[in-house]
Amino acid sequence: MNQAKTTRLKNTILAVSAVLFILVGGANAQQKLGDLVTEGGFDWLIGKWQGTTDEGDKLELVYEWGLDKHMVTIHFKMPDLEYRGMIFYVPTEDKIVQVGVDNQGGNGKGTWEAQGNKAVLKHEHTDADWQSSKMGFAHSKVDDNAMKWEIYEVYSSGELGDYPNYTIDFKRQKEQTPKKEGDKSEQKKKKDS
Repeated sequence: MNQAKTTRLKNTILAVSAVLFILVGGANAQQKLGDLVTEGGFDWLIGKWQGTTDEGDKLELVYEWGLDKHMVTIHFKMPDLEYRGMIFYVPTEDKIVQVGVDNQGGNGKGTWEAQGNKAVLKHEHTDADWQSSKMGFAHSKVDDNAMKWEIYEVYSSGELGDYPNYTIDFKRQKEQTPKKEGDKSEQKKKKDS
């Protein structure tokens, strides 16, 4: 009789272990940022972009995959300001978040969400003097080589303003491929020297 109880206990433990293994394995197979970006149709955002403000200032914006598409790095540059950050998915909160710092001692954090055909970042920036501001950046695809950036005020409720304060058009920049050792143009330069 004790042997029957022991066998049932072992079978129960094995069954519970199998269920736990399946549940834990499912948790480890959670979606990564790359999956969410693809599902939302926002793959087009990845790349190098350049725009110009109404005042003629050049803006550079780069979104680049990292860590097997578990994060995106961001590099934003304009005269007198440079910002670097990372975007990643937090499954326990079901949120896509961004954190970053700038070259003036400021830092920022925000969340990304899809609003129709726009990828929207609601971002709070704190400068070196502890002054905070909230802005919304709506990214929309114009075509394969152009996007529009609309910059909104973000109300205390977390909602975007009714109209953008600024609109900036960005053009995709071609990636320059590094020249190979045996490149004919390099060989010609050496020969001409």
